[in-house]
Amino acid sequence: MVEYHSIQQRGFHNTYDENGNINGFEFRFVPNYYKGLWFTQCRFGNVTVDDEVFDRDSLIFEYNGLEYTREEMFDLNKYWQFRTPLTVKIRRAGGLPIGYHNVQMEFGWVLNYNGALEAEPDGSGLGNMAHMFGTHNERRMLLCR
Repeated sequence: MVEYHSIQQRGFHNTYDENGNINGFEFRFVPNYYKGLWFTQCRFGNVTVDDEVFDRDSLIFEYNGLEYTREEMFDLNKYWQFRTPLTVKIRRAGGLPIGYHNVQMEFGWVLNYNGALEAEPDGSGLGNMAHMFGTHNERRMLLCR
């Protein structure tokens, strides 16, 4: 089941390496938009957890079982189906402690039929739709494991 909020509580947990050591954490994200998007339109920014900023170039995105970097998402000719979660993976030694965490993700997108062009054509910005739907998605979530 997909929740209404962009940052999903379901799927928020620490991740483990092949030896059973915690090597990071992940959460699920869905755009707050009324239809699907092409990944080439999407602009992913930094993730902030409890005031610790994780650079957008260090994030790994998983969609339909395949992992991509932010750079690879610019050229990914796939359609992001409406309300289908994207898993955002962050490497961090020891992961996060159990308890509540404030999770924030910057996200925007570009629409070619909108009059305003993206300020940074290399994809470094958050697109021309950020002003309409906001760029910061924030949620307080509970990490249980």
